[in-house]
Amino acid sequence: MDLTVTRQQYDAVRNAKHLPDVLKNVLDKAGRSANGHVLHLTYEEATALNELAAWNVHTDADGNVTPESQLFDDLVRAILTHPEY
Repeated sequence: MDLTVTRQQYDAVRNAKHLPDVLKNVLDKAGRSANGHVLHLTYEEATALNELAAWNVHTDADGNVTPESQLFDDLVRAILTHPEY
């Protein structure tokens, strides 16, 4: 699947703790687009990216996603709703 991510999402994933080599390779091979980067993902890579992003979504005491982790929450939603996932 091809997934377009914003520059901010790309940077957030690149700088995430415990970035697996498989995702580092995907980021290294990403194409550029007017809206950011295009990631070419297998199902397994998309699942790994989804899990990494989900680990980085944090909520406040009221259950709302914190502003700092909104990029990751948006990425999880983009993967889960992608027609090829």
